[in-house]
Amino acid sequence: MELIFDKEELWKGMQMAGNVAASRNTLPILSNVLLKTIGDRIHLAATDLEIGLKCLINGEIKEPGSITIPAKKLSDIVRELPSVTDSNEPAKVKISTSSNDRVEIECEKAKFRIVGLPDDEFPPLPEIGDDFLTISSLTLSQMIQKTIFAASTEETRHFLNGIYLHVKGNIMKMVATDGKRLAVAQHQLDEPLKQKIGIIIPIKTVNNITRIFTEDEPVKITLLENQVLFSTPNITLISRLIEGEYPDYEAVINPVMKNDIVMTANTEHLLSVVRRVSLLANPKTPSIRIESRDGELNVSASTPDLGEAQEQMQVKTEGGKVEIAFNARYVMDVLRNVQTEESILKFRDSLSPVMIAPVGSEDYLCVIMPMRL
Repeated sequence: MELIFDKEELWKGMQMAGNVAASRNTLPILSNVLLKTIGDRIHLAATDLEIGLKCLINGEIKEPGSITIPAKKLSDIVRELPSVTDSNEPAKVKISTSSNDRVEIECEKAKFRIVGLPDDEFPPLPEIGDDFLTISSLTLSQMIQKTIFAASTEETRHFLNGIYLHVKGNIMKMVATDGKRLAVAQHQLDEPLKQKIGIIIPIKTVNNITRIFTEDEPVKITLLENQVLFSTPNITLISRLIEGEYPDYEAVINPVMKNDIVMTANTEHLLSVVRRVSLLANPKTPSIRIESRDGELNVSASTPDLGEAQEQMQVKTEGGKVEIAFNARYVMDVLRNVQTEESILKFRDSLSPVMIAPVGSEDYLCVIMPMRL
């Protein structure tokens, strides 16, 4: 096999594949990336059996073939190769194979020879099915960004260690919760789906989605028996699903939306106030106190070893006064993802969950459990 690439094109592919290939595994083949020619196309693939990647790389095929190469070592080499020649032209990288699965990598005056493995044992990756939904990669990444912070990292509740993708009719929702907060992002699809979808996608997968699908182009989402595929014409990301039943998030949201104490605040101003006041909150559990009455909001924090902080701002209030405590990080995580000038907060009392949402938009909301005063 002999292939010629632009260095930057090869590096782009290795950045995607390197995040997927297993870093530690009892099967050496899973620490390798597969480089293979099919017809006049060059394919790059990686998998750790939980998540997999297939992508097409632009390059010149001098001699067809296939080989698997240690992912980390190849990434390290390609990263350090020059991007341009002495004459300021794009640098070319030649990858070729010789006997005993030796792989030669050449660029300008640099030459490397590393040990590869034949592709016989590389796990086959599934193909795209016929039934799929389509969403723009930009919208998909935004929905992930608005929810992933609320996903649990505790392994004892593995079914919360991901984002719940829920599609009913033409409404697609992404949901994440750790039991203390819940975030929901919503998008209206161009075409309604015939069947209802409810799957849990691992955190590692959704993080890779935002890294890999950086171009604003349509992404097809295909469901298999226990896997989900995200694909564009040149890239396919495959992931196993998390097994388990996701909590009934609508049973949490519906009562909170009826909370009758309503506060409307400038989003950026409120975020700035919470950020400043939280500087003197307990670093481990940064509790802030919120008191709202007669159009004024007072945000305060007190920590014996640090001191106290408070700041006031003007807000709009309906339904009475409120006095409640929150984890400041939870509030800031939400407000950073509100894209409207104003945010609405709905309270019931000091012990009940609170809803935070953008004013004038039904595409996003979060529910936060308060802390004890």
